[in-house]
Amino acid sequence: MIAPSSKHYVIKTDHLYTPDEAAGTWWVEIDTHRIVHVTAEQPVGLETLDATGLLVVPGFIDVHIHGFGGHDIMEGSPEALEAMAGGLPRFGVTSFLPTTVGAKVVVLQQVMGALTPQLPTVSGARPLGWHLEGPFLSSNMPGAMNPEDFEEPTDTNTAALLGAGPLLLMAVAPERDGAIAAIEHLVSRGVHVSIGHTDADFEHAVAGIAAGATSLNHLFNVMRPMLHREPGPVATAFLYDVYLQFIADGVHTHPATIALISRYLKERLVLISDAVLAAGLDVRGAFVFDGKEVTVDETSVRLPGGRLAGSILTLDRAVRNVVSIGGLDHASAFRAAGLNPAHSIGVTDRGFIKPGAIADIAVLTADLHVAATICEGRMAYSA
Repeated sequence: MIAPSSKHYVIKTDHLYTPDEAAGTWWVEIDTHRIVHVTAEQPVGLETLDATGLLVVPGFIDVHIHGFGGHDIMEGSPEALEAMAGGLPRFGVTSFLPTTVGAKVVVLQQVMGALTPQLPTVSGARPLGWHLEGPFLSSNMPGAMNPEDFEEPTDTNTAALLGAGPLLLMAVAPERDGAIAAIEHLVSRGVHVSIGHTDADFEHAVAGIAAGATSLNHLFNVMRPMLHREPGPVATAFLYDVYLQFIADGVHTHPATIALISRYLKERLVLISDAVLAAGLDVRGAFVFDGKEVTVDETSVRLPGGRLAGSILTLDRAVRNVVSIGGLDHASAFRAAGLNPAHSIGVTDRGFIKPGAIADIAVLTADLHVAATICEGRMAYSA
């Protein structure tokens, strides 16, 4: 697909998802960086991008991604942010939250301080703000992180992180001393809190939700498992109206688990990549992630002992997986990759195709591979 020569143009499609499926032929009119009309009547006098036979869907939003294209956001370098913003449109991603690991507060301040001025200026997918995966996490559930870097959820630490940059999402283990107060403080400042890297029992997880947490951080992974007498945080996914970040790679979660979530919890599903620096490289071998050597194979990233350390998943593949493995319908899959992630972080002008929305659009083939990606009205990728 050839990029438009004007900032004011239309996309023609006979497979429009807003994310709801719209029957018939439609024209999506874009002026500069916003959608101004969605109409069944062909506009006159505007350049037309013909996407007949292709699916035109809301751009994907990855709210949980650590790195991409050989770079880790913890480098705190312009190159790391540019690699993510420039490379992600190839996989249909139009905006994202650069995601840190559970580092010391002073380190997080340095990374956020160095890169925050660049968030509105990089080209490609838009970094909307920060996702801090830590450091208020449980040392019993560190995953691939170093628990010695975790810190206490004190008022001082919370205030320091709030002042370091535009914080949109933060993972917290609600069972830690001071965590409930920290969640309340974060929420009062407009931060969306997820429950994650947690050894919480059911009661502590519910207390975290009561304090304002609105999502679960990579559901099932690095949290106390669900047992019939100790349901833990997983049970809140079924009983409370929270968003469910989910790594649909068939490695972090069994194919049957993908099918379970797709069938019963699709309304609150938020597809994430949890990708690290090896994502997008299509290479295998040894890398260094968060100061540790990891091995990348065809499907996973692992520490020497075999423990998973993030992923090489991309959101377009996650969409294909929930459709092909989970049996999810297209509209629900696109909602899980766009509208739900947007709502989970309080973003109200992305994740859908309607007048007034930011013109973030993915154009997909019939088998859900990315043919083109439009970020804020500009074509950022074309196959």
